[in-house]
Amino acid sequence: MTPGDIIRFAEDRTGHPLNPDEGITFGPRTSELAGVSVAWTVNEATVAQAAAAGHNCLVHHEALTHPYPGLTCETERHYLSWPTNYSRLAALARHDMTAIRLHGSLDELYIYAAFAHQLELGDPIVEAASGEYSHKVFGAPVDTFGALVEHVKRCMGMPALRTTIIDAERPVQRIGLPWGGLGLFTNVGYMQAIMDLGVDTFICGETDNYGFRFAAESGIAVIETSHEVSEAAGLRQFATDLAGSLDVACRFIEAPCVWRMS
Repeated sequence: MTPGDIIRFAEDRTGHPLNPDEGITFGPRTSELAGVSVAWTVNEATVAQAAAAGHNCLVHHEALTHPYPGLTCETERHYLSWPTNYSRLAALARHDMTAIRLHGSLDELYIYAAFAHQLELGDPIVEAASGEYSHKVFGAPVDTFGALVEHVKRCMGMPALRTTIIDAERPVQRIGLPWGGLGLFTNVGYMQAIMDLGVDTFICGETDNYGFRFAAESGIAVIETSHEVSEAAGLRQFATDLAGSLDVACRFIEAPCVWRMS
């Protein structure tokens, strides 16, 4: 069992090759797998947990280094010396660990659907004619914005959420799901595509000021969970399925929210 078997697992199920930002990102490419850990991100803590379990492969969902791929300026070629990046790479090297990024493939196979399921939204009430897996609208499980906020808190296990400043009694009916980072200002094109299907509320993974304002100026209410929390259920299911399919130990490393409301 080698890293290539994990890549084939994903490609066989999506029916297409890995996306350009996916694949082996660090370490030996053909080593026999002693065990696989699945994590939302790579850092010293997740590498240490994988190594403690006797695993020599870490499948990560988010990018290996900062800045985000595609945003790395040519004038910042020293970015591998930044402490965050150096510590990640040093930890992987120290444990002779292979890192594999599975990003959009896991969004497609697991993460989007698992987020909707965790939120208890049921089947979509609208699906885009394109058939795109993430272009859907769900019916609201409760009647008002305030009740929906409490519903999301319960489903996601979060004591507090960021929301648009909107009357708690405002009716909610049609929900879009910009999971992960699809609520960020860099991804407002996705938000607009879902708005075109007719929504009154977004339940996001991560968003930001511009993302909030983009939606609010079109009359769309926003609830933010967090990037990692919105994707954890799908990653956990992937780890379970991978363990059941490949003859190798596999587990998910929990990814708690990095911030809190104070």
